[in-house]
Amino acid sequence: MSQRMSFAVVVLLIPGCAGSPEAPSMSPSPGSGAVEMPAPDEAPLAAAAPDGARAGDASPSPAAFYTEPQARRGQRAFRQVCSDCHYTSEFKGPVFTDVWARRTARDLYRELRRTMPDDNPGGLPRQTYVDVMAYILELNGYPAGPDELPPDDEVLDSFRLTPPEQGPGR
Repeated sequence: MSQRMSFAVVVLLIPGCAGSPEAPSMSPSPGSGAVEMPAPDEAPLAAAAPDGARAGDASPSPAAFYTEPQARRGQRAFRQVCSDCHYTSEFKGPVFTDVWARRTARDLYRELRRTMPDDNPGGLPRQTYVDVMAYILELNGYPAGPDELPPDDEVLDSFRLTPPEQGPGR
């Protein structure tokens, strides 16, 4: 029995996205071109922040939200649970930032846990949800750092999902 996981980001942008793996119901963002699946040997997309800055810091570097090993766990979970219904292109670039910019990691976490997987919302361990979030952040160019993104509401609430090119908290 395969578990399927779809994300709230898609539910908000693409209603009825719980299509079958053979014919997922999704709409790529304008100008995004072909839908893409992560390659098995896909390399990390984000560079580490040199100072491990947090979202509340005044440093000019983007916040470091997660570790690279955490993003790899999230990538594996995405492939095992989410890719039955979703493509990585649904969670990066304007498709992601148009909905989540200026919101908090806690907002994203709550939405994922409340709605996914669509056949068992909230049914994954808390750590799996934040690991998948780390992978989504990596897909969007948020830098890795020395600390994992924890499944703690207070800490998640302290991270703004401001796109890296805009800087933290702006």
